[in-house]
Amino acid sequence: MNQYVFVLNEMGERITSYVDNTVTQEQLLATAKQEWPDAKDYIYSTDGDSMLDEFMKGKFYVNGKFVEPAPYVPTKEDKINAIKSEYEPRFKSLEEAQRRLLLMGKPTGAISAQYIKLNTEMVTRIKEVQ
Repeated sequence: MNQYVFVLNEMGERITSYVDNTVTQEQLLATAKQEWPDAKDYIYSTDGDSMLDEFMKGKFYVNGKFVEPAPYVPTKEDKINAIKSEYEPRFKSLEEAQRRLLLMGKPTGAISAQYIKLNTEMVTRIKEVQ
């Protein structure tokens, strides 16, 4: 019979699993704790197949039972960071284009205007975030 150790984070989400039928329970737990010393919990089970099925469905293990995780609700900061990361590659392209024009001694006014327009657009979207 296979023995399982499920390594969980602070929310009860499975980080990884260990399965073995050739070592003792203590050895399997010791291996998990050595390799994942910062984990919140280690669950030992001889009926790990059914537990693994629940973890694979996305459930968390909290206070001795499986629960559905709370839905992710992005914070205002998450939303703002998403907007910034969406614009970042576009800013980088304009910066590269401006650098090339400067190196060639050509005017960069059009690039600057595009950059300002893009930045204004990004700031407007950020201000709308609630």
